[in-house]
Amino acid sequence: MSILSFDLAIILGNLLDNAIEAVSELKKEREIKTKINYDKGRLIVLVENPYQGERVKVGNRYLTTNKEPSQHGLGLENVKSVLQKYNGSMGITQQSNIFSVSLLLFV
Repeated sequence: MSILSFDLAIILGNLLDNAIEAVSELKKEREIKTKINYDKGRLIVLVENPYQGERVKVGNRYLTTNKEPSQHGLGLENVKSVLQKYNGSMGITQQSNIFSVSLLLFV
């Protein structure tokens, strides 16, 4: 794969950090699902996790739910920056209190 390890760390680190923070607020069903697949120059990443409460979106940006917002809320923006380098795309869905992020990168 021709993706820098630093870029891969930004993607996985931010997505997993967000998911861990979300499930830490739950009392049960604390499960994070991840799928990573590489095939024919395409890297596909999926991270899904349950959450409680409301996720607020302003335009195309999700606002942080962290109590210290000045030091948080840049994770998905950093992921988007990496995706631009690899002509990738990101899809985010929220259904039945499941937050799902899927990525496609051409590496």
